[in-house]
Amino acid sequence: MAANTSRSCLQFLLQLAQDNLDFRLPVWIMIIIYSILMMSLFAPFWCLEGLSEEDVKHVMARSVCAKSAFELWGHGRTHSELKTSLLNYPVEKMRPFMQQESTYRINVYTFNKTLEFAERIKRIDDMEYLPFEGTVSLKNPQHIFSLLEDYGTDPNNIPEVPNYVYFGRWIADGQRELIRSHSVKNRHFIGNTSMDAGLSFIMANHAKVKQNDVVFDPFVGTGMFCLCL
Repeated sequence: MAANTSRSCLQFLLQLAQDNLDFRLPVWIMIIIYSILMMSLFAPFWCLEGLSEEDVKHVMARSVCAKSAFELWGHGRTHSELKTSLLNYPVEKMRPFMQQESTYRINVYTFNKTLEFAERIKRIDDMEYLPFEGTVSLKNPQHIFSLLEDYGTDPNNIPEVPNYVYFGRWIADGQRELIRSHSVKNRHFIGNTSMDAGLSFIMANHAKVKQNDVVFDPFVGTGMFCLCL
């Protein structure tokens, strides 16, 4: 994906995975020093400020607690507020990613609610007020933009309309695939001390383990922690 990494002190949105909630903040602190605004520890989205795009990519290259990171262009409690927020976002910051010769795609993500395909398309069509000049490319776009809707964390009390909505440019994905590829289901040997893959990677980040480090684990068990290092 094309990106301008020279811009600093932007605002970014993180889409977080809803597991191992108690470890998310300690892991992020161990990866990089950052400041957090508008944050609820157990919310699926965090807004960060004071970071460069390169900082965010560095964190996402190690994080298994975050799904994706976006350069936040607009947000609001309603789609109307989102529109106002986006129209107030500096055009000069949008322009490099909306050139006529560029290609793009808009994704729609919802937390705690599933939208029908037609509803997703309507969400995208309703954003025609944005100054896109490029060509839509669903398979291989240069730039990916995302509309994210937060319907809260209670699966038994899902509101009709989202509690909050965000829009931004995709920056990077986290390392959630490592959890799937190192899953207990894929192991040839499983013991009663086998460590959950996600927790193993969280422990590695919490210890700030990096390439060529020597790690001593006297309680290695079936070796899952070593695999994650």
